[in-house]
Amino acid sequence: MKQIITIIVAVLIPLMPMAQNYSEKELINTLEKNIPIVLKESKVPGLALTVIHKGEIIITKGYGFSDVSGGEKVSTKTGFNIGSMSKMFTAWGIMKLVEEKKINLDSPVSNYISRWKLPSSEYNSKKVTIRNLLQHTAGLSVHGYNGYESKEELSSLTDCLLGKTNIEEEVKLIMEPESKWQYSGGGYTTLQLVIEEVSGLIFENFMKENIFKPLKMRQTSFTIGKQILKRSAKAYNEEAKEIPLRLFNAQAAAGLHTTIEDLIIFAKASFSNNTVLSIASIEQLITPTELSRGNYGMGYMVMNRFGDFTLTGHGGSNEGWQSGLLLDFESNSGIIQLTNGSSGKNVIFKNMNDWAKWYAAIVSTSK
Repeated sequence: MKQIITIIVAVLIPLMPMAQNYSEKELINTLEKNIPIVLKESKVPGLALTVIHKGEIIITKGYGFSDVSGGEKVSTKTGFNIGSMSKMFTAWGIMKLVEEKKINLDSPVSNYISRWKLPSSEYNSKKVTIRNLLQHTAGLSVHGYNGYESKEELSSLTDCLLGKTNIEEEVKLIMEPESKWQYSGGGYTTLQLVIEEVSGLIFENFMKENIFKPLKMRQTSFTIGKQILKRSAKAYNEEAKEIPLRLFNAQAAAGLHTTIEDLIIFAKASFSNNTVLSIASIEQLITPTELSRGNYGMGYMVMNRFGDFTLTGHGGSNEGWQSGLLLDFESNSGIIQLTNGSSGKNVIFKNMNDWAKWYAAIVSTSK
């Protein structure tokens, strides 16, 4: 599971000046012209894309195929795995428990879990708090997860943390907490256990009842059952060959399945009052930390290198899937993209570049 944060930044920094009259229609025309080309060149079967501007949807559309052999096209209801974008939603789940005063962000994680404990090490495990797990400053191992090709290969959450299924997935303390920023999917698997033990529910049920259901995200789930699979795109590798949909013990870090329609709901809920979290809680999540050099909050990456605007959200990358959600919270604008190909980052970066050039011009003329 490769992270796309650095590459996105590199692509978007050299924004070109645009004409002041660059309209929404011209952006749409640019995307409509370029998307089929980049999909073909990148060997990516399909894409679902949304552009939001000042809270309004400029375009939301599916391109290409969700199932090549079946001839099924991507629609706004097509399901996609979103990889590490899952972490944003896990952060919402934690903050829901914080608002209910069931969790304190600055308490040691050991206060909330009993089914598994961090292995002893030379470092101080009491400094591993909920907050620094969210921020990737807890000093834990496991950057990302590859997942498994069948349900039969899945084990329990505690076996995952112990590395019994795959030794590379063992979560342990590998550096002093709060000493540096280091991305850790293992930290979010630990948070998955926290949510289960504090709420008394299995993780996917807690998220459904407390996050997705109140937001009316009816096509979103950590449970990959028949209903989700029925609407899901197929996954494809770098050569556009169909591959199995990977499943995860580490759901909180990488296992969420959703649609572009539901991510629009999530984006709009993030911009304003919603039935799940307060604006104050969302502001905590998107505020960048010093140890990350301003690049990460809690479950959200932050890209503040554009001068006139800052983008906040997350990328996702699993085998067969690439995705990205980036929002400007100052103007309630942004772009969301979901692809069903391992080379989907090429598609995402091209569309991001087209959108960012247009958006930079809009922002600069409004200053």
